[in-house]
Amino acid sequence: MGKYAMQNIADTYEFLMILTIVFFFIAVASVITWIFIRPAGRATILSFEGIVGPFFGLPAVLFSLTAALMATSLWENYNMANKSVRTESQGIGSIIDLASAIPSLQGTNLALYAQQYAKSVVEDEWETLSSQGKPSPITKQRYETLRQATYNAVDSLANNAESKALMSAMQLVSNGRMTRLAFVSFDVHPVRWYAIIVLAILVQLVVAFVHLTKPKAMVTAMVIATVTVLVPICTIALTLSSPYLGVIAISNNPFLHFIRFLHIFKS
Repeated sequence: MGKYAMQNIADTYEFLMILTIVFFFIAVASVITWIFIRPAGRATILSFEGIVGPFFGLPAVLFSLTAALMATSLWENYNMANKSVRTESQGIGSIIDLASAIPSLQGTNLALYAQQYAKSVVEDEWETLSSQGKPSPITKQRYETLRQATYNAVDSLANNAESKALMSAMQLVSNGRMTRLAFVSFDVHPVRWYAIIVLAILVQLVVAFVHLTKPKAMVTAMVIATVTVLVPICTIALTLSSPYLGVIAISNNPFLHFIRFLHIFKS
């Protein structure tokens, strides 16, 4: 129940944020268009004809460059978090496979500890990382239990090939967990947001100047320009919340396989 509640809160938060951004730029576009086509200030506005037009490409290029750099940085972090989940689940799977395949480990609880850890990641830690920004103490304890059991198994195998494979699998789990905990949120400095918003408004403003003498064309161009700046800004905004909850969320499906296997094992 808590997991779905957190998911709904994250989705609602992102929806409201996107809605605010959309309404803001629609309002800006409407105000600019109204100022440029209203009869009262028409003569003053027309005096600027031909001045800003040649510079239309500059704000558009700067906006595109800023949005691309910002999106690239965020998506690299997102991909790193996603890769950490895959790495961690791969290590868990390797430990389970090795514990089941090595005769001397089949009577131990190593595979069970790995499955319990995967279960705890999904049920205890996933929403805790998203809501509080820190690991779950329950999951941490499961991790410590798994690590200690793995080290004991490695010692019992006397430095053979199986022990090295088991140690490598545990290293995958440790590295994946450490990276996953490091990418709980993606901090973006407010100055970067101010820059991209100002450049987006400049793009709208320049579109209006370019179409000074054609009010109907101005309205059409303003709609296109507004949609154009909204697409990258809204896409970037969707990545600013926790990578583990929200509209664009990293799936915990890699761990679910081990949970289903744990239920079969218990039955």
